Amino acid sequence: MLDEAGVDIGLVSAHTGGEWSIDYEYVAEMVAQAPDRLRGQAGIDPRDIVGGVRRLVHAVRDLGFVGAHSYPHWFGLRPDDRAYYPFYATCVELDVPIQMQIGKAWQTTLRSVGMPDAVDQVAIDFPGLRIVCLHTGYPWERELIAVASKQPNVFIGADSIYPGDWSPDLIAYLTNVSPQEVMAGREKVVFGSNYPALSGSPDIPELIRTIEALGLDAITIDHLLSANARRIYRL
Repeated sequence: MLDEAGVDIGLVSAHTGGEWSIDYEYVAEMVAQAPDRLRGQAGIDPRDIVGGVRRLVHAVRDLGFVGAHSYPHWFGLRPDDRAYYPFYATCVELDVPIQMQIGKAWQTTLRSVGMPDAVDQVAIDFPGLRIVCLHTGYPWERELIAVASKQPNVFIGADSIYPGDWSPDLIAYLTNVSPQEVMAGREKVVFGSNYPALSGSPDIPELIRTIEALGLDAITIDHLLSANARRIYRL
C-alpha cells in the first residue's frame, strides 16, 4: 500500500492505555520487518509517571522509536495537566516530538479534554518540545490554528478527517504564507493517514489522491506530505 501511494516512511504508534494497548515490542517487531519503511512511536500513560518515563526512554534509546503518542481523552486529563510534564521533559531530553489527539473525544463515554488552549500552555512551558496536534483539532480547527500560528513548536496533524472534508480554515492556513506569522502555514501541517481508523477506512493511496485534488501548489503538498514530517520526526 505504501508503494502504491508513493510513501517512503510510515509511522506506527504503540497505543498505551484506554480501550486498547499495543505493546512497544509488538511495534518494534513490526518495524524490524521493514526497517527502511516504518518507524515506531511510544504510547504514554500519564497515570504511571515513573514507569511510563522509563518505558519512553527505553523505546527511544533501545528500540529506535522516533516520538511519543497520547490520547488524552482516555485518561480524562487535559494536555496541560502536570501528570504529562515529566513525559514532555523527557521528550525534550531525547529530542523526539510528542503527538496528541486534540479536539473532541469521538467516544460517547469519554469527556473531551483535548482543548487547543491547553497546548498553548504546554508550548509556553516547553519551548523545545515539538508538539503535533492530531485529528486537525476538530471541531476547534480555528482555535488550534491560532495556537500553531503563535507557537513555533506546535504543529497540526491533518489526519482522522477525510481530506475532502478538511475545514476551510485549515485549507486557508495551508495556503497562508504571510510574513506576519511565525512560520508559513504550509510548514506547520503534517499529513497522517490514521489508517485504518478513518471512517470508511479508505486506503492510503486514495487519501493521497484526494490531497492532490485539493488544488494546493506543489511546494505546499511537498511540505504537507513529506518535508514537515521529516523535519519534525528527524526522519
